[in-house]
Amino acid sequence: MNRKKYLILYVLKILEANTDFNHTMTQKQIAEWLSDVMPCDRKTVGRNIKALIEMGYPIIKTGSGYYLGGKKFGTDEIAFILDAVRGNATEDLTREQREDIAVRLLPVLTKIYRGYD
Repeated sequence: MNRKKYLILYVLKILEANTDFNHTMTQKQIAEWLSDVMPCDRKTVGRNIKALIEMGYPIIKTGSGYYLGGKKFGTDEIAFILDAVRGNATEDLTREQREDIAVRLLPVLTKIYRGYD
């Protein structure tokens, strides 16, 4: 299997799981994340980001880097959802039931909030 064929998907997954309006990544940072999978430089990442944008992905460039826009939940919404599920707002559910829902919900949310406890 030629891993270079999958590079564009890796770039997309990194942006999807690790970025939002408040958490951007530079081309260099993305290239460093990819170093575990394959050697890659920032220019290659830049070409892949350009191709993704041309395909219609809502990748936004800011002064501090890139992020994938158009996500279902913003960072504040994710925090609210986790607080609501784990908090006293759900008195009809036991603590174990709330925690189970939170555990099942976490993979749907961005990687940024997986450590939210």
